[in-house]
Amino acid sequence: MTYPSDTPPFLASDHLSRRTHDILTARLEEDASAVPRTLSTTAFTVLERLVSVLLPQEDILGQQTLNLALRVDMALSGPRDGWRFAELPPDIQAWEQALLTLSDLSISQFDRPFSQLEDNAVEIFLDGMGEGKVGLDAPRRLTPPQMQKWALDLRADVIECFLADPRVQDRLGMSANLNGGDERFQGFETVQANEREDFEPVTKISSAA
Repeated sequence: MTYPSDTPPFLASDHLSRRTHDILTARLEEDASAVPRTLSTTAFTVLERLVSVLLPQEDILGQQTLNLALRVDMALSGPRDGWRFAELPPDIQAWEQALLTLSDLSISQFDRPFSQLEDNAVEIFLDGMGEGKVGLDAPRRLTPPQMQKWALDLRADVIECFLADPRVQDRLGMSANLNGGDERFQGFETVQANEREDFEPVTKISSAA
């Protein structure tokens, strides 16, 4: 298998188990040929626009950004942890209905699709959801209290999908995966604040970013 040129060096570390290595390297290719398989076309386009404002990636990844909407869609189709807010339907239904709620509100409030909204309009929706002010009391749509709950899931899943990529882990100097190879648990010996083991990646973005 040929890996992208931006393959993080820590993937070659003997402090990384083979299973973890294989999972992380597979994520380097996840966006190459995958297509949405869970959400409807309308819901997915809303998610794409929402994610671009919710989590700007350029300060960390430059121009080689991830297709986070696609990553979330893939995560929704796979095994889930079984946890959800009692006020919400099962995950896939909740995400579909929440995104279509935003689509409907975009048309009614701005007279255009959500994908065409400016950043500040998307930010208004994000802030409004957090305050419990965005939603619809309609069939197969979510009410403001439900949208407020779903907004927590939105943020958690987007951040989780972002941090799961090895390029992001490398840029941020994350080393939690480097706890041992296949033969033995190697662990960490240097545990003082602001000190790192020789095998740990260093943070590659400035604190100002």
